[in-house]
Parts: sequence; structure tokens; C-alpha cells
Amino acid sequence: MQPAWRGLHVDVSRHFFEPAVLRQFMDEMAALRFNRLHLHLTDGPGWRLESLRYPRLTSVGAWRKKLPEGDWNWRDHEIGSHFTTCYGGYYTQEEMRGLIAYGAARGIMLVPEVDLPGHAYAALVAYPELALEPPPGCKLGRDVLAVENPRVRRFAREVLDEIMELFPPGTPIHLGGDEVDTQLLTREQQRVFMQEMVDYVSSRGYPAITWDEAAENGVRGQWVMLWRAEKMEEILALGLPTILCPNSHFYFDYPQRVGVAPAWQRVITPETVRSFRLPQAAHVLGLQANLWSEDIKTPARLFEMAFPRARVMAETFWLGAQGR
Repeated sequence: MQPAWRGLHVDVSRHFFEPAVLRQFMDEMAALRFNRLHLHLTDGPGWRLESLRYPRLTSVGAWRKKLPEGDWNWRDHEIGSHFTTCYGGYYTQEEMRGLIAYGAARGIMLVPEVDLPGHAYAALVAYPELALEPPPGCKLGRDVLAVENPRVRRFAREVLDEIMELFPPGTPIHLGGDEVDTQLLTREQQRVFMQEMVDYVSSRGYPAITWDEAAENGVRGQWVMLWRAEKMEEILALGLPTILCPNSHFYFDYPQRVGVAPAWQRVITPETVRSFRLPQAAHVLGLQANLWSEDIKTPARLFEMAFPRARVMAETFWLGAQGR
């Protein structure tokens, strides 16, 4: 029985991929019967979706000073469009509507992610009044929205309003909720804010998704995207609808071959993908592989890292060993 959620995730914040690239990517997905494309649209290194209410999110936050080629460290990046040479880009609302329609015609639902309340450096450079600590001090892993500030609540709701105006009712909306230092925001502060955001989109007919940290913090009523392999048993025990993308098996930005991995990364070979044992629990919605783009800088690299592991994933879990 094939899982309901058969997803791939593309991080377009760290490195931007043009609409034509995503259309080609969806063609490959459709051939393998993937049915969800999760777009990580916002993060510290760039905001990638046009906002009419907050235009500086893209006029400022979609761009950064172009750096020489070399190892990735987003903290080296300076956000803004005023530099002599810039890197970046964003999807206009019209382009996003086109991508939504293109995916729908191929049986693929686009799932937008606006990462809250952390991973917000690009947004905070554009609107520093929203920051817990003003730029550039918030750059060093401290890029967090000041969730107790009523302006932040309004900003988050209005950005989500625009997302809901773009995407059809019933589309899951990913709200992030990950990797915020509890010395900056307590778990309770994070829980209250994320619960408000989950309730807000859910009340409008859009299922909310968070990363597993939010569920661990006590947020309820959402679907959980489980990425921390070591937390699988704990998160599944909560009984929340869960999408499995553990970094032990389905982080496809990790190297595919032994001998090329940095010390902090696992090697995820096609055999690693094949070895995953899908829990037989009714609240497991399905599987997803994630492609974070620190080291995925070109379309060619994106396709190289996604495939053939995505084919192995599909053949193992829903196509069967004979392929299509």
C-alpha cells in the first residue's frame, strides 16, 4: 500500500532555483509518482516569495552580497540588494500560481514553508523592528522573531494570509518551529507562538505542519514533519499525524558515496534509503526526502543529489522493485 504523502523537499532559500528548474524537477517527480513538493521558501540566507504587504521581504531579503566560491557559511552573507554584485531571486505571486497549477496538472501539490520564529535573518534585515535582537547581532544563529511583540504576531498572520490567498484551500502550510535556542525564547514562548500560528491557519481550512521540535515543545493540532531520527519513537508516541523524513535515511543533500562526506554529515547511499523500515502506524502519513541547499548551488547538482536516490525511494516504498 503506497503512502499518502510521497514528498520531496527543496531548500530555495540558501540557493535559489528558477521556476523552470522547479517545473523540470516536478516532471521527474511525477514520473516516480511523488505527489508533494515542499518548498523551503524562507530562511536566514534569503526570502523567496513575493509579499505585497511587506515588499522589503524580497526587495531587500531576497538578495545578498555575492561571495567568492568556497565552503558554505551563511553567516558570511550580507543581506541586501545594494551591493555591486548580488546573488538571489524570488518567485512573484504570479510565478507561484503558475507553479501550483503546473504541479496540480501532474498530481503534485506544492507545500509552502514560512519558517517561524527562527531562521529569520533575511526578514529581520528587511524589517529590523521585528527582531528579538537587531541586525547584525542576530546573525550568529540568533535570528529570531520577537514573539512577544504584537507587531510580530501581526506580521506572521499577514504573511500567512498572503500564502492562503495564493494556495488552494486544503493545502498544508509548513510553519517551521525548529532550532530556536531556548536561551533566546523559552520552550513555553515558542509553544504559545507556534500554537497560535497552527490554530490560525487550521481555522482557515489549511492543515498546519511543523518540524518535530514544535511537537516536542507541546504544540498540538498540526501534522509533524519528523527529521531527527533519534526522536522518532518519542514523536510517534504523541499520536500526531506524522511525515517521516529522518536525517538518517532521507536527507538527500548528504553525500551518496563514502569518502566525500564532511565529518558532520552521514553518508546516505541508495542502500541506506532502501534499508528504512516504515513504521506500521495509522498516523504515519508517509515519507519525504529533503534537499537542503548549502552545497547544492546549481540545477545540475540538485538533480544529481535528488536522483537516483529518489528513484530508489519510490521503487522501495510505492512503485515496487519493477519501477514504473
